[in-house]
Amino acid sequence: MQSRADPGRDPAPAADARSAGGSATLTYGVTRERFEPLPRTLRRFANPDVVCQGWYHAGRARSIEKGGVRRVFIGRRAVVIYRDLQGTLHALDRSCGHLGADLSMGTVVEKGLRCAFHRWCWGADGACVAGAGTAQGARMPVYEVRERWGLVWVWAGDSPTHDLPKPASANGRHVLRLPVQRLRCHPHVVLGNGLDLTHVVPVHGFHFEDEPIVEPRPPDRLSLHVRARFHATAMRRLLGLAGRTARWSFTTIGPSLAWVTVTFPTPFELLWAVRPLPEGGCATRTLFFLPQYRSLVRALPMMIATTWADRRVLNGLDLQAGFVASDSVFALYARLVEEMPAW
Repeated sequence: MQSRADPGRDPAPAADARSAGGSATLTYGVTRERFEPLPRTLRRFANPDVVCQGWYHAGRARSIEKGGVRRVFIGRRAVVIYRDLQGTLHALDRSCGHLGADLSMGTVVEKGLRCAFHRWCWGADGACVAGAGTAQGARMPVYEVRERWGLVWVWAGDSPTHDLPKPASANGRHVLRLPVQRLRCHPHVVLGNGLDLTHVVPVHGFHFEDEPIVEPRPPDRLSLHVRARFHATAMRRLLGLAGRTARWSFTTIGPSLAWVTVTFPTPFELLWAVRPLPEGGCATRTLFFLPQYRSLVRALPMMIATTWADRRVLNGLDLQAGFVASDSVFALYARLVEEMPAW
């Protein structure tokens, strides 16, 4: 593989790269040989009752004006995001730390967010700064918030263990955000699908030219480096991709993000972000990072053609965790998520 891009880290060396644990980079074949079955009942992976700590997309930044308040569900839990009178975003639990009133009904004031029920006011650090709770030293959980690429991102959990990824400087010049899409499938399965090697030939119509390289980077990343040749279809002939070799890296980052770096035939980067919904399934966000807008002429149809069949199959998929040796890379991701801290 010529490209071993890993967002937010220094580029890894070539094929003799070392994993975070110090062992040599694993190939797909070695991973299969070391496959250890996972239990059919998993504690965290694809469990709708558990949200793992990570960054989750929470809507468009410009939809929350100064003094604005918005409620966002991350799984079955909800946070309230508000923009203070100086324009900075903050996030805290939806239920007031007093008697549990919905803080999305609150009012932004100079000191923070004031509950509509008993007018207790919560500051940016989660401390009660007005109301009867001040004498008690009452506090509420607050969460890190980022504004990036026109979107709001919330860290569900304690202090972030990793930041949002960053595109290469050349690719970061132009950003395209696709509309939110919803799938009736757990977000872990949606991301893990990018690591599922055995479905690519029958579903996507391409074959590997080299053995894919699997690069585990615990505790929160797993990379797959691929060189594959696309079979001829009408769309691929139209795009000039039929019979050509494609090279890309797919990296899962925590439980909610995947970063794709395509180096050939059209260089671009892509971020997939998933957020579990309270009724099940997930909301997905796709962001393209392009060196120039004309790259989108090939990049977008290529990704649509590659992922459309997946979306059709994933929608409504109810994971039965019957991993076998040929699912070893997907199972490796499931094992990684099992060790991530829950929110």
